[in-house]
Amino acid sequence: GSDGSASTLAFVFDVTGSMYDDLKQVIDGASRILEKTLNRRTRPIKNFVLVPFHDPIGPVSITTDPKKFQQDLQELFVQGGGDCPEMSVGAIKKALEVSLPGSFIYVFTDARAKDYRLKRDVLQLVQLRQSQVVFVLTGDCGDRSQPGYKAYEEIAATSSGQIFHLDKQQVNEVLKWVEETIQTMKVHLLSSNHDSAQENLWEVPFDPSLREVTVSLSGPSPQIELRDPLHVVGVEQGLKELLNIPNSARVVNLKFPTPGAWNLKVSCSGRHTLRVTGVSNLDFRAGFSSAPVKEFNHTRERPIKGLPAYVLLKCTGLKPPGHLSHVELMSGSGRSLRTVQVPLPSDLGQIGLWSVPEIRTPSQSFFIKATGRDEEGYRFQRLSSVSYTNIVPPPAVNMPDVVKGIYMQPAVIHCSVESDIPYRLRFARSGRTLGAEKFFSWEIQHASAEDEGFYECIAQSGAGQGHALTQLTVTEPPPVLKPAVNVTSLVGSVAVLTCKVEGTMRYNLTWHRAGRAIRARSGRVRLLSNSSLQISSVQLQDAGAYYCVASNAHGDSRTTVWLFVPGPTVVLHPQSQVFSRGDEIRLVCSASGSPPPLLFWSHGNTFLANRPLNLHQQGVLTISGAIPEDAGNYTCLASNLAGTASQSVLLTYAEQQVLLVAVGDDATLQCQASGTPLPLVHWFKKLEVGSAPFVEQDVHRGTLHIRRVQDVDAGQYSCVASSPAGTSSGTVSLQ
Repeated sequence: GSDGSASTLAFVFDVTGSMYDDLKQVIDGASRILEKTLNRRTRPIKNFVLVPFHDPIGPVSITTDPKKFQQDLQELFVQGGGDCPEMSVGAIKKALEVSLPGSFIYVFTDARAKDYRLKRDVLQLVQLRQSQVVFVLTGDCGDRSQPGYKAYEEIAATSSGQIFHLDKQQVNEVLKWVEETIQTMKVHLLSSNHDSAQENLWEVPFDPSLREVTVSLSGPSPQIELRDPLHVVGVEQGLKELLNIPNSARVVNLKFPTPGAWNLKVSCSGRHTLRVTGVSNLDFRAGFSSAPVKEFNHTRERPIKGLPAYVLLKCTGLKPPGHLSHVELMSGSGRSLRTVQVPLPSDLGQIGLWSVPEIRTPSQSFFIKATGRDEEGYRFQRLSSVSYTNIVPPPAVNMPDVVKGIYMQPAVIHCSVESDIPYRLRFARSGRTLGAEKFFSWEIQHASAEDEGFYECIAQSGAGQGHALTQLTVTEPPPVLKPAVNVTSLVGSVAVLTCKVEGTMRYNLTWHRAGRAIRARSGRVRLLSNSSLQISSVQLQDAGAYYCVASNAHGDSRTTVWLFVPGPTVVLHPQSQVFSRGDEIRLVCSASGSPPPLLFWSHGNTFLANRPLNLHQQGVLTISGAIPEDAGNYTCLASNLAGTASQSVLLTYAEQQVLLVAVGDDATLQCQASGTPLPLVHWFKKLEVGSAPFVEQDVHRGTLHIRRVQDVDAGQYSCVASSPAGTSSGTVSLQ
């Protein structure tokens, strides 16, 4: 791995009958690999894993003893023919699960995968473990467009591994190359995958820390040309060929390359992959977080889709004044997708942690390429050992901490879910699923104490499971009062004020008036057994607002009940009258109330007689032979236990006007009226006097002018003065 820690060497081997020749070569080659790695000064391999697969997978053997590993290999035996597609992806998954991080996994098979649907799990494990998977294929079932073969390509591309297509007899050649590549401090410089034939020119900086560089090209008709800053490098300059299979692969290696900018020209006549690796103590690991962090163990291996991505780079072998300058997100074909400048840390990079500002990660998989200068000012570049993809997070599920239900009423438990991909939702209680799959809520029609407890909402998607928990509590509701019914009661009667509560919940009911509670169970004002309020012998002062309060442990509800106690009413007719000497005046006073009121008449400030006039016998006041002294205010007063009421009438004396006019003369009748606003005066002689050629009215001056009076014009004329304030009248006699 990049931090120099020991790794696992894993062989994933197809043990169907057609792999017999391959197995013999792998057993021989494994001996050489083990011998070479054990003799290295720094041992890169800590343990060995063997995963045979046919159908089923296994048994898996894990050992730290090289001799035991060889023995396990020798004890493998091929069996049967089997279908062409095999259970290879499941076997790779098993190898990744039991291997150490940063391991080397070699897959030997002559068939594409049958269980390619496990590819997603394998890619996640590759990114988690940062391990490399290399495929040595001596067959592919004859169709490389099948998903079972495409799965190999994707696993290889993600892990910086490759696929080598060989004849059976060439397996040994690949194992010689494996001997050379299994070593500590392996670093990645360049990775690209291409779907078609092409020639590409790459510029790669080689820094002094690179002890060796390996260029590996897998594809038909592979051609590699390596140029140092001055000339093409060949065998004379130390270029060593590790693998050369004319129509399948070529791998070259160079020890201690000259520092500087190198050029690499590669070409293939079809689909191909290129990997450039080196051996160096200068490398980095990338960790992702959704917010800036300062410690590498607070990061994760992959970014999360939909959240900000911050990258923390943990660099080894880079000391000040050496520094990182920028990072690039690279596509699988080696194209730059994003470039971000890396700021200099406050410690100048002394502890090796470099924070990359927030970046927007692409939807496709990407590598991270870090570029900078070492202590001597040489430019260096390193590539992440695996490609990264965004984690699609499992559904985010939210529920309130507590749901409050009300006894015997519907209770609804809501659940909100956020997910980038489709999911299924269910509710559970005490581990048992409730009913069928639901849509965001679980409803209980009539909540009771039996429904109380914890409820779980579980959302399951292809990315995982999200869940949340809530507690349902069921309580009695606060009482709810029905609308109040006000009461009207006469003095001396009995009034009963009631207050009704909806539903069947328990409650206490109290009555209040003027801020004081009414608690008496006896007396004139008392509480009845049904919580109504009874007032006996109602008095006028009992009228007003009474407050009813229904309460229980969960709250209260209150309403106002009004008691109305009506007093007597009086109606007097007419409201005003003008009289002349000798007229008969009739004033009618009608009164109502309970108990029936008594009537009293007064003229000005003087009561008429010392005794009241009974409503039924003498509700009419008659004045015969009126004289001027009868003018003034007359008041009718009605009185009972509920109170008094009165109304007044104004009697106005007006002297009878007599106008003597000879037939044929003109006559002018005058009516004086005053007030604000000035009243308008209209004249009547039984009916209103209209306008005619011989009659003129002036409504403003109050005059009526009759030309050439005739006998028929004689008689009583009334003038009526009217304004918004009321009306008044007088009479004139024309003779």
